[in-house]
Amino acid sequence: MSPFFSPTRKKVIFFDMNNTILDRRQCFDSAFLEVMQDFTARWDTEDTKLTSQEALNSYKAEWSRHRKSPIRSPISPDELRHICLIKALHPLPMQVSTAFTRTFFHQIEEKEDHFVALFPGVEDTLEALSRNYKLAIISNGNRNRLQRNLEKMKLTSWFDQDRLFTTENDGPRKPHPAIFEGALKSMSTAAGQSVMVGNSWRNDVVGAASTGMDAVWIHPANIKKISERRIGKQKVIIVRSFKQLIYTF
Repeated sequence: MSPFFSPTRKKVIFFDMNNTILDRRQCFDSAFLEVMQDFTARWDTEDTKLTSQEALNSYKAEWSRHRKSPIRSPISPDELRHICLIKALHPLPMQVSTAFTRTFFHQIEEKEDHFVALFPGVEDTLEALSRNYKLAIISNGNRNRLQRNLEKMKLTSWFDQDRLFTTENDGPRKPHPAIFEGALKSMSTAAGQSVMVGNSWRNDVVGAASTGMDAVWIHPANIKKISERRIGKQKVIIVRSFKQLIYTF
């Protein structure tokens, strides 16, 4: 099968970071379980009629229910985390206040970096792609945290600080065109010479297409291993996993 993109037409590949290169969901799950165990260890086992895994499953189910609602909710992410945590911890003998929720998720964030992991095939794929393309990152994540993750996972040989583009000082976030345009300018490349790779249809694919970039959507639930769509004039390739990018470029 011929690749969908070639180095004669494309020069730069931009990647999302969380849940594209880093398996952030697994990091969150592991950190949530550990924080839950820390909190419940103080209670008598007869009082804790909820396991850490059950609490995590309940939290994720409630989060998914809100996110999949056809009506876009005005609730902020912080408010939604609080609502979902109340639901998840309802069986426990405790009051889930907003202060408790802040503390709980602050501890999760501190622990997440201990569990950071790459998706299968990331290193081999990046090495292969770097032979023909410049690689860079466009992320809504915290820059300092992303830099720590890149160093820990030994990815800095492909992504140095000058190739990491994040939201600064409450600036534009994906899918706003400005963050993509800023990255294109810094990399001295045109939109037509660049491709965005990410797991979010709205943030990564639609955001990139709005600036004239083609995109690759990593969508594990896709029926076909690799398929193609269009957003206006822009090409969108859909793959199931990161390592399938080898067959895309």
